[in-house]
Amino acid sequence: MKILIIKPSSFGDIIQANPVLQALKTQWPDCRIDWLVFKQWKEAVEIFPNVHAVKVWDRSGGIESFLKTLKDCNKENYDLVIDLQGLLRTALFAKFLKAPRKIGVSGMKEFSWLFLKEPYKKDPEMNAVLRNLKTVTYLTGRQYVPEFKINTDRESGIFDKLKITDTDKTVAFIPFARGKSKTWNRQHYLKLAEMIKSYNEKINIVIFGSVKDYGKIKSHHIMDLCGRTDIAELANLLKKCTCVIGADTGAMHLANAVGAKSVFIFGGSDIKETAPYGTNGFTVTANIECSPCRGRCRYKEERCLEEIKPRTVFDKIKQWIE
Repeated sequence: MKILIIKPSSFGDIIQANPVLQALKTQWPDCRIDWLVFKQWKEAVEIFPNVHAVKVWDRSGGIESFLKTLKDCNKENYDLVIDLQGLLRTALFAKFLKAPRKIGVSGMKEFSWLFLKEPYKKDPEMNAVLRNLKTVTYLTGRQYVPEFKINTDRESGIFDKLKITDTDKTVAFIPFARGKSKTWNRQHYLKLAEMIKSYNEKINIVIFGSVKDYGKIKSHHIMDLCGRTDIAELANLLKKCTCVIGADTGAMHLANAVGAKSVFIFGGSDIKETAPYGTNGFTVTANIECSPCRGRCRYKEERCLEEIKPRTVFDKIKQWIE
């Protein structure tokens, strides 16, 4: 059986869809699974061992790229197509594929349900990991325990250069995210770093982000590794960390997926939908009445984030850095 997963973006959403692969392999061990992704997130899918081929959709190419990618995918003669994005453009893409069976995910948007079957109604209380998996349950009638499969064997050598060993305790910050409602005050990260170092001066503190994030948080307590890793190397380094602290963003979901103790600082995001799944992921939230606002804050500043103090986060990680 040849299967195409359509989940082109974003980083965090792609990571949360990863357990679908193992569920499909559990049901059909010999199946071949390809994954359609936007060009900018190709690296994210390349660390999934259960993916046979990554199909790249360059959305900057407009309709020409759409048709070219569609032609390429139709050459594969897929038996099953699963649209886990649930938007108009992905539903249209699936509609024009020649596969005999095509389904979507719950919560199809932008009238995409006109072109692709939504197998069940969206439960607003359901975590995104489980929502994606429920699509496979619809196909097979079986329940699946979420299981992340991520390659973490790409060594970068960065920790070696910094003289950070596998036995050292290392705390990682991943503070940068799209939107103010996800981004904790940088001064809070600086204060948290001071608290960690005061508690145990031997702790290493590193910060991960993109090239454009380099130098945004400066402290002699923090080693700035922004822009110095690709996604495969990041997965390897995150797995080595004692714990990871950051926003509701893709790299944090990757940390959770590779088994690192992960503390998500939640602001305006919907914690019911995008909270980390599993026993190693934890959340910190102010629990104010207007959350989740999903980026539509009614105040001059994001109270949901400002009311989360460094002490609260420190108390969450204290047991791991003793």
